[in-house]
Amino acid sequence: MSTTLLHETASTTDEALPNLLLDYPGADIILRSHDCYHFRVPKTFIGDIIQGTVHSPGDANLEASLPVVQLPESGEILHCLLSFIFPVTPLLPSTTEEIMELLSVAQKYQMETALTHIRGSIARQNSLPTRLQPALLIYTLAQKFRLLPEALQAARSILNYPMTIEDFFDKLDNLSCASLYELWKYHERVRLNLASDLTEFRTSQAHGTIAGMRCTEFSSSQIPCWLDQYISSIGNSPSLFDLVEFNAAMARHIVNRVKDPDSERQCECASIPSQIIRDFWDALASVVDGSFEKASVVDAESALSLMHEREDPQVQVNPTTSLETFDVPDANIIIRSSDLVDFRVHKSVLALASPFFRDLLSLPQPSDSESVDGLPMVELPEDSELLSCLVSFLYPVCAVIPNSYDKVLYLLAACQKYEMVSVQSSIRAKVKYKEFPAPRGTEAFPAYAIAAGKGLIPEMESAARQTLDHPMTFQTLEEILRLFEGWALRDLADFRKRCKDNLIVCLDSFLEVQPPGPSSIWINYPATASRSSRGYRRDPVPVLPSWLNELLSRNQNNLKLETFTRSLDIHSRIRGEYLVALEYHDCYFCTAVHKENGSTFCAELENKLAQALNKVRNDCGSHFDSTYLSRRNR
Repeated sequence: MSTTLLHETASTTDEALPNLLLDYPGADIILRSHDCYHFRVPKTFIGDIIQGTVHSPGDANLEASLPVVQLPESGEILHCLLSFIFPVTPLLPSTTEEIMELLSVAQKYQMETALTHIRGSIARQNSLPTRLQPALLIYTLAQKFRLLPEALQAARSILNYPMTIEDFFDKLDNLSCASLYELWKYHERVRLNLASDLTEFRTSQAHGTIAGMRCTEFSSSQIPCWLDQYISSIGNSPSLFDLVEFNAAMARHIVNRVKDPDSERQCECASIPSQIIRDFWDALASVVDGSFEKASVVDAESALSLMHEREDPQVQVNPTTSLETFDVPDANIIIRSSDLVDFRVHKSVLALASPFFRDLLSLPQPSDSESVDGLPMVELPEDSELLSCLVSFLYPVCAVIPNSYDKVLYLLAACQKYEMVSVQSSIRAKVKYKEFPAPRGTEAFPAYAIAAGKGLIPEMESAARQTLDHPMTFQTLEEILRLFEGWALRDLADFRKRCKDNLIVCLDSFLEVQPPGPSSIWINYPATASRSSRGYRRDPVPVLPSWLNELLSRNQNNLKLETFTRSLDIHSRIRGEYLVALEYHDCYFCTAVHKENGSTFCAELENKLAQALNKVRNDCGSHFDSTYLSRRNR
């Protein structure tokens, strides 16, 4: 029997799709891919896959006697899938994305045997990724295709890397933040399990694997202190569970002992037999693997429910409350909320406030359109609580005040959607003058996430600035991560980095003492003078007093090393740090300079630091604007 392809496409192998899978002996059904490849196969081989709709063959080249099952998969994926069902050489697709899709198709059709064979082939042909980027790709795809074993496997390999927002900064665009949240929670579960299990290992098992070994310093667990500290460190950073890290810890200990001949003679750590090291490592590996397994069991029970598509956060944070219907005299239209509350209003008022409604109401209404009590009715996706606030701005009544800033943002977003510019301005004014709620503390993070998702540029800029007053870590964000889109989290992290860079440049200007810089008031500090045969002479290279130089340099180093783990509100605390450092310095010259110019110096330092942040915030608006619009228009 000859095989006919309706068109040619690229294959994952060097050859075209083999005839064996296109025209199998004893075929009694045809599988047709979405790109019109036809696979003649026996029904007995393919089980649940034939539950699709059966069509009569519509091509003259197909045998009229064979029914056709139309499938949504590509010919390439079906070809690979069938290679794991029929007694032929199995074929894997060439890309990670296609391999994960192949697994998802086998899982969808409940082909457990084929699924097992595919996973076995992957294990033989593809080693686990050793770099973060491919591991994250597999994790993301596994979440997308609901492949729990692959998601857990990738999550474990990702634990070989530090789990911080800074480390994930350039990988957030294509990563779901809901998935990222689950990855972090898995990381935390493993860390907590490890801390508990390793404590038990140190106190009850570790000593038995190295019994009889001498060292100069033992812990309370009766094992060398360096080994005890190394085991403890794995609980805080699972990525340290590595033979290289173990050997490095031992090498540091040995080097320190070499510096002390007496200690070296009493320590046998440099000559531990290799068998003892292997026994110890096997015992430690068993504990670590057990901790991973316990975390995986928790994930197996709950993770799939967290692989759902990201929902609008309003569903989670904006529950409706019981409201009386808004009913104005002589109303001629009804707007109905998503929770089926009716608001009787005037068409003219809606049209005046909103070009969107003006255009909508100018269209001819269908004869069968729904009405209530003879009034036309328009259904809106907003809930009654939000519409109550919105309608209250259209009439001379007291504005209904939202009870949280999240709800203010959804109200602003509704105004933006319905082009109610004046109402939106009024709401922003009420937030500014504290008549409406404003974000407080770490509420700035969810405020930014919601504003970014709704394209509320002023609110994004304001919230981004407020987040600088707090660390930006997974521990700070926790479930707030679910509200973010990947690009929005990346842009907020980028904003923070640019703020850090500006603050560092600002501090650089204060570390420079040459006139006319702000720190030139310290130029006559005695440390800049040296003794000559005729007394003191000025050193040609002036320097800052050591306490002030240390204060500015320390803040600069903290910015470089702890951009995300510390707040960046240096301008609000620098004066206090300055006064404490000056008090401990207790120098007549510095006290005199401070008495004359210290307040001016501190004020200028505070103002320059604040300006450095404000400059980035202002630049940030157009950056966020273009980013949001480009993404929205894709």
